[in-house]
Amino acid sequence: MLELIAENQEVRIYRYNTVGGWINVYQFKNGELAFGAGKASILNRFEKTHVYDRVCKVLTHKK
Repeated sequence: MLELIAENQEVRIYRYNTVGGWINVYQFKNGELAFGAGKASILNRFEKTHVYDRVCKVLTHKK
């Protein structure tokens, strides 16, 4: 589940809990997305999933 954990005028920060840790998704005012995690291995594994694709589509409003 993607949960909004913080926001300000420039960025919204979402957290997604996954096996072994968490992923932070940063959605900037200009529509750009950036991802961060406690460990690079978690982020690398996450980027290969369908959840990653869906998160990108939902937050950028692409179908």
